Amino acid sequence: MERCKETRLLVCLLLFLTLSVDLGFAFGQNKDTEFTFLLPPGATECFFQTATKNGSMEVEYQVIAGSGLDVGFTLISPNGYRLVSDFRKSDGIHTVDPTEEGDYRICFDNSFSHISEKMVYMEVIVDGPEEDDEDDEDWAALAEPEDSLEYKLEDIRDTMDAVHKNLERSRQLQTTLRAFEARDRYLLEDNLWRVSFWSSVSLLVMVSVALTQIYTLRRLFSDKHRVCT
Repeated sequence: MERCKETRLLVCLLLFLTLSVDLGFAFGQNKDTEFTFLLPPGATECFFQTATKNGSMEVEYQVIAGSGLDVGFTLISPNGYRLVSDFRKSDGIHTVDPTEEGDYRICFDNSFSHISEKMVYMEVIVDGPEEDDEDDEDWAALAEPEDSLEYKLEDIRDTMDAVHKNLERSRQLQTTLRAFEARDRYLLEDNLWRVSFWSSVSLLVMVSVALTQIYTLRRLFSDKHRVCT
């Protein structure tokens, strides 16, 4: 009886390790790229992202700093077709599903601004094609000894897959919130500088007017000519 329990425990351990390795390879297909760059005034910057056939790609961008907080955005397919075109927007999220095999071109345009540069945050998420048939066959082969186990291997796989997706989504939301927080902080600092500057100018004007009035009044009441009696 004890030997049977040990055998079941060993089988469970082997299945769990196989499950972890398989999920690790499956999750490794997701490609997530995010970075922040400076877009010079009057310039256009393009980036290339490689995608596989029948996958999915999500592109998100936000203008964090710069006059107007706007930028032009263009997404071009590997065949040269313009899929998305935004003009002077502060942020956007675009999804391509399914994708074509090749390099997608992601361009940001600041040619309409000849003075101010823009700080742009961009995130690209590329998911490879799903291989459900092969995965089902592999899991069916691993699921043969499940009749003698209390928990099913498919339930464990679904649970771990759901946890991974939720964690990935939470990380993406946190990154987006950080980008919004950086943009709001820049706006607050820029507004603080403007308020401080014009407050100083107003104070200087008020002091100058007060001194001018005092000088004028003193000139009116000061009489340097002597009257002889």
